[in-house]
Amino acid sequence: MARLKTVVDGRKTEDQGALLVFGGDLAGGTLFGGVFRGEPMADALGRAGVGLASFGQHDFDFGAAHAKALVARSAFPWLTSNLVDREGGPFAGLPTRRLLRVGGLRVGFVGLTDDFGTTTQEGSVVQTSLVEAAARETAALRREGAEAVVVLTQAGFEANRRILLEVPGVDAVLTEEESEAVSVVRWVGGRPVAAPCGNLGSVVELVLERKGGRVAARVSAHPVDGTVTPDADLALEERTWTAKLEEMLAAPVGSLAEPLDNLGSLERETGLGDLVADAFREAAGADAALVLGSSLRAPLPSGPLTRRHATAVLPFGNRVVTVGLKGAALRSALERALASAGRRTGSLLQVSGLALVIDLSAPEGSRLVEARAGGAPLRDDALYRVAVSSHLASGGDGHVEIAAGIRPAQGRASPLDADALAEHLGRLSAAGPVPAPPAGRITFRTAR
Repeated sequence: MARLKTVVDGRKTEDQGALLVFGGDLAGGTLFGGVFRGEPMADALGRAGVGLASFGQHDFDFGAAHAKALVARSAFPWLTSNLVDREGGPFAGLPTRRLLRVGGLRVGFVGLTDDFGTTTQEGSVVQTSLVEAAARETAALRREGAEAVVVLTQAGFEANRRILLEVPGVDAVLTEEESEAVSVVRWVGGRPVAAPCGNLGSVVELVLERKGGRVAARVSAHPVDGTVTPDADLALEERTWTAKLEEMLAAPVGSLAEPLDNLGSLERETGLGDLVADAFREAAGADAALVLGSSLRAPLPSGPLTRRHATAVLPFGNRVVTVGLKGAALRSALERALASAGRRTGSLLQVSGLALVIDLSAPEGSRLVEARAGGAPLRDDALYRVAVSSHLASGGDGHVEIAAGIRPAQGRASPLDADALAEHLGRLSAAGPVPAPPAGRITFRTAR
């Protein structure tokens, strides 16, 4: 953030009319975001000069009420064009579009959020169609005098491409990262979809100019890296927050005999996935556990581990809850994950207490060849106690079968997922460094 401010200040010195926009995801998805829930980021973005912001789905990782609190905390305005409340009005009563003078042009802005099923699902906020919202708000902005329209999105390229193809009034799309290492600009019918590096690795600069009765776009990217001198005041803030983080996360939780990587957890069984699923099952006293591979956000190294490591693996602040699922519903949930595995937002379910045989060459809905629970064949009519994250229990990632499960009364508060992992590691480490869990819970019948 300190380097970002330096880059932005430099660009604004060259062009006094420039506007800094932020596309969302300041709250969850990282260790820092998970611990502090986006609050210091909201403050820092304001000090960096953000003039307008739209939401990413991870701004809702701690619930809609917290997202509203972040909006209230921000020194800059927000908009949302496709997130609505139960009554159908815009989330938090925010504007659905903005018309601002940027340089010499009246520029309209639309804000769109995709993949809302991958954040906390409370039923209080609904994602509506990106294309329909873009078309509606673009038409309104043009009627109100917009000379150009820019859409801010948290969405993949195909969704952004469809917006440009179906809404000709849009001049450019500014979107989320496609890479942690490089900025990416793609062109659709002469109009850009521009994505900066992930984790504030660059600033994309979009220049809109009137040329021959139409608006033309130019795009460039400015690195935010070690070559940039940090802003002194924000660098001091960074050190203050880092010290707080280190103090909170320095407590030891155990040790590992070998490293466990999170890479591959979206599409195959991993040792880290097995360990976290075992921790969930132990914390809930359940028959089985299901863990989204996409929820495992960092590896675990060998040697001594601290609470920092556990929170880095599970930074979203979910709780471990128990749902009662009939065998048929459990089978459907597993098939749903297998149907989406390999897609942009797809994720295999890591398991504990289950043994699965999978054939990915089979048609969707029949890829689960064999399933055993507790060593016995899964019975469709039997009821199983299954430990899952609160995200999955509320239907996250489209898992409606899990959301429909029975939620038994619990005599105590559900533990945080990172705490469950830390306690599990601590218990296992009493006998020495923990080896990787034995593999073999998920077997693929065909080579991948």
